[in-house]
Amino acid sequence: MKVLGIAIAAGALQYGALRSGPTTSLIPGAPERLVKANGLMGADLVADTYRRIKQDIHGLSPSLVILVATRKHAQWPYRQAADRASLEVLVQLACHEEGIRCEEWKTDKIGKLLEVPPKAIDSFELAQLGLTARPVYWSQGRGDAFAAALAALHESTAQADR
Repeated sequence: MKVLGIAIAAGALQYGALRSGPTTSLIPGAPERLVKANGLMGADLVADTYRRIKQDIHGLSPSLVILVATRKHAQWPYRQAADRASLEVLVQLACHEEGIRCEEWKTDKIGKLLEVPPKAIDSFELAQLGLTARPVYWSQGRGDAFAAALAALHESTAQADR
């Protein structure tokens, strides 16, 4: 099973792509993150971002995409809230068109599945991914994306064991 975790941080999509098997592992060649293109505005920027998201999701062909829900719920400047909401919608639309299940999970659920604090879901043991060092962009939100993907794999394994 392949799962793509996505965390939205600083206007970018941070990707954590994992594959289950005898051991959980990173998907080789998977994109690390998607940053909006410079120089585009309005509908051109939205269309370009959507095409790139869809291309990334299509290329990975995950069974499931997990969006990490924001912990911030109040006092957002309009532009930040609108940017995040539009990225969430573009991911959901791309998943829908690719026939891929997409869910938004709160950090409470992810933390519970990984047995880590919800405010620090990226603090899980890297050895679970067969890693000894954090991948690039970890602290920019990619750690949260990997946590979401790992939590989804844990949940699917627990359901299969029932």
